[in-house]
Amino acid sequence: MLYPILVEYYVWFSILLLGVTWFARQAKPTTRTNLMYGYGMVAALGFVLGLDWVAGIIFGLLVLEVGRLFKAWLDKKESQLKNKS
Repeated sequence: MLYPILVEYYVWFSILLLGVTWFARQAKPTTRTNLMYGYGMVAALGFVLGLDWVAGIIFGLLVLEVGRLFKAWLDKKESQLKNKS
């Protein structure tokens, strides 16, 4: 069920991954630049070569980036709770 959705919105997920990476990795600009180039290259090659399975990789990378943001938010909330106690 998820696979046809990934393939249909492949380009949009790629753009979303680049946008999330841009805002999530602001603390380290060199890492952000390298990841943006890498993700863009994977997305472009997968699209040009017609490799549908790359859509799953793009979605997985997107989940990892969002998960990294969520973990940072949870850690911040945990430290706030510890400081109040």
